[in-house]
Parts: sequence; structure tokens; C-alpha cells
Amino acid sequence: MNKHYIILFFLSIFSSMTMAQIPQDSILNTTWILTKTTNTLPIQRQTTLQINTLKYEIKGFAGCNNYILPLRRIKERKHYTQILTDKIITNDRECTQHVNAFEKEFLAGMSDQKIRITTDQGVLTMVNEKKQTFVFSMKPQNPILNYIERFAWKLIQFKGNSDKVYHPYLTFDFKENTVSGYTGCSYFTGKIAISNAFNKIQFMDLEVKKKECASTNRKQMEKEFIDLIDGETFSFDVAEQTLNLYQDDKLLLMFGFIPKQFVSEQE
Repeated sequence: MNKHYIILFFLSIFSSMTMAQIPQDSILNTTWILTKTTNTLPIQRQTTLQINTLKYEIKGFAGCNNYILPLRRIKERKHYTQILTDKIITNDRECTQHVNAFEKEFLAGMSDQKIRITTDQGVLTMVNEKKQTFVFSMKPQNPILNYIERFAWKLIQFKGNSDKVYHPYLTFDFKENTVSGYTGCSYFTGKIAISNAFNKIQFMDLEVKKKECASTNRKQMEKEFIDLIDGETFSFDVAEQTLNLYQDDKLLLMFGFIPKQFVSEQE
């Protein structure tokens, strides 16, 4: 009988260790936006993180590059959660000197650290071993982004010209910060950065899977379309079921929505 209770005791300890959870409002793919740090003000681009306790990882966008931060341990304390992070995984895309310097400091503060996490009324605070503090707020659900993500968006106006039929389209994944689409000749994928505060979107690192194009016009359109958006930042809005992209208050691209199912059937 005593052996039975001893076994149950150790099983309960093991269960509590493996089931340690970061507070409920910081899981379930909640996106957190950096609002304050110990040493510097956040850059204009959003720095984000998502905590996934099932995969034992944190992932997000650091201002220039996406990153994945593996977690070696998650331990629940009475008033906070303690995590032990591994070395961060990211790429080395170059942005401006200011953005890259901020990103480097942020990633260094998260990588290979013992970090204390607390949450309170939609605010998540992380303090590392060096006493650097990173404060995040819960990303509000943006109904415009949710609406954009539901559809594919087919080009209907290019640099003010709507007198011809255009074939390019875009689809967005705002959780993964990615874009994919079709140029009229070839399919492509890439990254995006969103600034909700300024209603801006930036397209980055577009990779086009080049295909032979029988139409000279479509081939030329592919080049002009990719050249226009790759690496560029646009203001955006949705009006009368169109997605509109602007630069310097000038409408450059207008897209009409089509069901995602329609474009997936074409691939």
C-alpha cells in the first residue's frame, strides 16, 4: 500500500513538471507586441512574439527578420513562469543600421537566457538574467487584417490603369507574416511586415519560381509587378471590397477579392 502511494506521489510530481504552463492568456497563439525595453525605445516596425508551449518555442518578428527561440525548460512558479531559452534561430537579412542594431540587442536579450515571465491585464513582461526588461502588449484583433486574410486579392488596377485584365493575385498569412501569389506567369512567396499603428505593409524577400511564359505581355507584367512591390512599403486600406496600396498618397495597386478556393484550384 505504501509503495502504491509513493508511486502516485512521484507520478504527480512528474505530471506537474511536464504540464507547467505559461499563463493562459499568453498561449493559444496570442501575438504580443513589444512596447517598452530597458535600454531603448521600440522601433517603428512591430517586434512581436508568440509563445507555443506545445512545441516548446517562441517565435516572432524582430523588426527585420523572423526568429524562432527554442525553449529548454518551462517551469511554473507561484506568481510567474520561468523559461530557459536555447540559442535563437534567425536569418541575416539587412535592413537599416538602426533597425538591425535594435534587432541584434533584442535577440541577444532573449537568446540562451533564463527569463522570468509575468502577465497582467493584457501586458506580458519578460526579465532576463541581465535584468533587461521587455514589455509586450496583447495584439488586438484587427478586423481589417482578418478580412484581408480570408480572401485572395486579384489585381484590377496597376498604376492608375484599369483598362485591361490583370492576372497577378496575392494571399496573406498575418500570423506567419508571409505573402504568396501569382504574377500571371509564375508563383511567388515572400515575407511581410505590418504596422497597425500606421496602416502600412512592407513586402520583403520575394522569391519567384520562374516559369516559361508564352505571353510577352504577361512576362513584362510579372517584372513590373515584382519590381514595384519587392522591398517596398505601402499604406493600405480596404474600401468597397477592394484592397488598395498607396505610396505618397498615390494609389498604385488596387485588388479585388476572390475566394481562396478559386486560386488553390488553379495551382
